[in-house]
Amino acid sequence: MAMTLRLPPEVEDQLKQVAQIEHRSVQQTVLVAIEEYLSVREIAEILADPAALRGLAEARESEHAGDVVYGTEAARALLAERKR
Repeated sequence: MAMTLRLPPEVEDQLKQVAQIEHRSVQQTVLVAIEEYLSVREIAEILADPAALRGLAEARESEHAGDVVYGTEAARALLAERKR
């Protein structure tokens, strides 16, 4: 999607400065900023969802108890075992 974005001069100057410091184009810098913003919103949604928080707590407990598998082969073996 192409778009035009009008920025106040001081924001544009800061954006160009950050892009130069991070060795990115202005477009890449804007994209990173948008992705970070969306990520923060997603985290806020998760933190506001009691069911999601319970799921995370259960996952943490399972990990502490050693009730986890790592890697593709381990996951496939677990799924095969559950199908029996």
